[in-house]
Amino acid sequence: MRAGEPVRGDQLGHRLADHYRAGRLFLAGDAAHVHSPAGGQGMNTGIQDALNLAGKLTAVLRDGAPETVLDEYEAERRPVAEEVVAFTHKMTKIATVGNSPLRVLRNTALRALDWIPAVHHTMAMNLSELATADRH
Repeated sequence: MRAGEPVRGDQLGHRLADHYRAGRLFLAGDAAHVHSPAGGQGMNTGIQDALNLAGKLTAVLRDGAPETVLDEYEAERRPVAEEVVAFTHKMTKIATVGNSPLRVLRNTALRALDWIPAVHHTMAMNLSELATADRH
C-alpha cells in the first residue's frame, strides 16, 4: 500500500487467537481478538470477556467450583469474537469500497435503510453488543 491510497478491508489485520486459555494463562480483549474499529465493538467485546472470565475465576477460587468451569470461558467468548471479527471485516470492506458505482449503491442502500426503525434497533443492539451480552 502506498501513502495516500485508501485502505481496503482485506488489508487490515483481523486476527483471532486459536485458544483463550493455556494452563493458567488466559487471553481477553485485544490479546484474544484484533479487528477493525468499524462499529466500535472492540472495547465492548473486551469488557465482556473480562466480566465472563472474572465470574469464572471467582467461582473457582472463592466458591470452590471445579477448575473445568474455566474451560467454559473460551467456549462462550470465542464464538462472540468470531462474530465481531466477521462483522467488522464486512463493515470495513463495505466502508472502503473503491469502485465509484459500488459506493453510490452502498450510499443509496444506507439512506434507504435509515428509514426503517427495525434496522436502527438491530444495528444498535449489534454494535453495542447488547444482543450478545445476555448469551454469555
